[in-house]
Formats: sequence, C-alpha cells, structure tokens
Amino acid sequence: MTPGPESRRRRPVIGDSLFRAVAVADRAALRAAAGSLVAIALTLAIIAAILAGLGANPWSAGRALVSGALGNKFNFGQTAMIATLLILTGLAAAIPFSARLWNIGAEGQMYFGAFVAAGLGLTLPSTLPRWLFATILVIASLAAGAVWGLVPGILKATINANEVIVSLMMTYIALQVADYGITVLWPQGASPQTNYLPGHALLPNIWHGTLITAGAPLAVAAAAVAWVLMRRSGLGFQIRAIGLNPQTSRLSGMHVGRVTVLAFGIGGAFAGLAGGINVLGMNGALVSGFSGNFGYLGIAVALVARLNPAWIVPSGLFFAILRVGSNGLQVQTGLSPDVGEIVVATFVILLLAFRVIRLRYAEAVGV
Repeated sequence: MTPGPESRRRRPVIGDSLFRAVAVADRAALRAAAGSLVAIALTLAIIAAILAGLGANPWSAGRALVSGALGNKFNFGQTAMIATLLILTGLAAAIPFSARLWNIGAEGQMYFGAFVAAGLGLTLPSTLPRWLFATILVIASLAAGAVWGLVPGILKATINANEVIVSLMMTYIALQVADYGITVLWPQGASPQTNYLPGHALLPNIWHGTLITAGAPLAVAAAAVAWVLMRRSGLGFQIRAIGLNPQTSRLSGMHVGRVTVLAFGIGGAFAGLAGGINVLGMNGALVSGFSGNFGYLGIAVALVARLNPAWIVPSGLFFAILRVGSNGLQVQTGLSPDVGEIVVATFVILLLAFRVIRLRYAEAVGV
C-alpha cells in the first residue's frame, strides 16, 4: 500500500524531533559537568570529615592517597594499568546504557575474554611471530567479550528478557568457566592460575621501569573509537536516539532490536579486551580472582563520565587513583585500604544525590 501524504510528512517530523532531542541531551551533559565539579568538592569535604572522625589527618591521608597512586614510577604504572581496565569496562557499560540497556555483565565479559586469550595463548603454535601471536590473542579477547555480550542483547531483542538478570547470570557462568580453565584445563599447580603464556605472546612493555604495556594505549584508542562511533556515526546516533525514546525511534524506521544486539555486542567487546589485556599485558596468565570487581566499578566510571567516551578516560584514571592510592593509607596513616572503597562509594552516592547521575527504566516513564 502506498503511504499517503500524512504518513510521508510524519516521518521527517519524527526524525527532526530525534535530532533536536539528541542536541538537547548534549547540552544537558555540559550542564551536568558543572554539577559534577560541585559534587566532587562536596565529596572531598565529606571524606575529609570521615577521615577526621577515624582519627586521621585529612591532609595527610589525601597526600598518602595521591602518593600511593602517583608517587613513583612503579605506582604510576600500576595506576595506569588499572585505569586501562576501568576505561574499557566503563565503555562496556556506557555503550548499552546510552540506549537505556543495562549491561551489568561487564565482569563476566571481561573474564570470558581473559579465558579465551589465555586458552589460545597456551594452545596456538609457539612458533608464531610475536606481532601475529599478540594480535590474534587481542582480537580473540575482543570477539569473546562480544559473544558473551550478545547473549543478553539477543534475548532482550527477541523475547524482551530482562537484560540485568541475563547479563548478571552470564557473569556467574563466566566465572565458573574461568575457574575450570585454571583448575582443570591449564593448571599451573603451584598457585591458583593457569600456566604462563609464552613470552612472545604478551604485549610489550612501552615504558621501561614501569608496568605500563601496550594495553594502555589500546584502551585509549578504544575510547577514541567509541567516541567516533557514538558521536559521528549513524549507529551511534541510533543508540542515543533509542535511549531517549525507543517508541519514537521505532516509528522513525530504526530497527530497535538490531541496535540492541549491536550495543550489547560492542560493549561486551570492550570488556573482553579488558580481560585480554589483564592476561597479555599484566599477569601473563589467567589468575583466579584477577578482577577487583573492575567490571562493576566500570559502571561507576561510565556514570560519572555521563556515558561520554571522551570523559571515560579521565574518569577511569580518577577511580584508578582512588583504588591504587588507598593501599598507601595503611602505611602512612594506619587506616585500612578499605577506606578507598568508602571514598568511591561516597563519591557515587553524592552524584546520585545531586542528580548528576540519573537512571530511569523505560517502563517507568511509559515509553
């Protein structure tokens, strides 16, 4: 049936409204940045009060935190590599979240990426040249994370399964798969990890005297790719538009189900790369419990960055400083390293309190 004049006029109007909505969202992100600065200042004041209540000098504790993360080349390298993982898990959350799809499974996607990277590294011929060996393993970790992310995406798109539950359950499966690789497939025996991968399968160190490997620039490059995807591509526009209003997006001709699957697959690929970098650029093996809940902390990284890939890099570095620097609190102030977790939690709670972070399910607003 040939569409009538009214339907032909309707589609451009809907498309224009989506463009205006996305532009308004961009301006809102700038205003939220100012609110973030206020929240940071208030967070520092509240944390200072907490530290004082614990009997520590807030200024000394702050210096210990910064020194523990950035005080020497070794500490800086450790912070940079933790930031690498947080940037990638932050991207894993940000891409689906932009489409109002809640990927809670970055932890599992990261573990599965690490499992595949370690397994291939221990089974492929050791005669492969280094550049090819490492490249294959990096791509394999990307693909593994994407596959793990596609499961909740496909189930959401086809039967409207709750992606929070599915992605979370997939995390538990990934943890068991990784444990099977450590204890049964490639056990080292002396410690809870797999055998070490061949040296020429690992990512090279790019700063002598530090722990920084080629994984760090890979994470920055991933953030740049994500920014181009979200801000300069048709797919990125569709992801953002669906996040603003899925029904209007569907009426304008967008394939919401396909975009849902792609958003989860892309997010999973970033998380899988984080697992691959942990194996190839940090531990040299798949180590039991290698993640300090980086997959979940990546959610906070993404939310603080307002889901903007460009801001995820400094956000990831900030959370890495808090995580690594908290180790110095016990040495210089006698406080437990767990205080660093209190700092992170307080920071996120204040952002929620000041409505810098705002999450609403589509069902809650009737769209």
